Amino acid sequence: MVKEPVNRAPDPEDLADAFLTVAHGLKRTINARVQHQGLSMARLRVLYQLTTTSTIRMGELSACVDVAPRTMTSTVEAMERDGLVRRRPDPSDRRATIVSITADGRRSFHEGQRQQASAIADVFESLDLDQRSALKDVLDSLLRAAATADAADDVAV
Repeated sequence: MVKEPVNRAPDPEDLADAFLTVAHGLKRTINARVQHQGLSMARLRVLYQLTTTSTIRMGELSACVDVAPRTMTSTVEAMERDGLVRRRPDPSDRRATIVSITADGRRSFHEGQRQQASAIADVFESLDLDQRSALKDVLDSLLRAAATADAADDVAV
């Protein structure tokens, strides 16, 4: 008698590893597509925030992009050297710095956004409509689960 293989659910750690590998690969692809413009996903996130807010304090920008203040400072300094953003003291609080996007930054953002969309399309067009719908449902469930886990962690602290 031949034993039928047992279909076992994938291990959560294996799923997480595959998920993070795909996310990292997509990030690498996007970074490769926008690097010739002096951009990266991190810089695109900063420019995106600046296109929606016009000007913002450095600390708020750090929180919006979800990076440490020190990381944001070095990122913004480099972006200023490249002519993508401008920094100036906050007139209401000289200890704070206000960041704004330049015309070159706006142009670079729009081109970078176009390149990012192209990279995303290249990856996700490998899925048919049913697979995309199923993936959307799974990602929505994972987002809810992550939010619940975050809330539980906040309560525990």
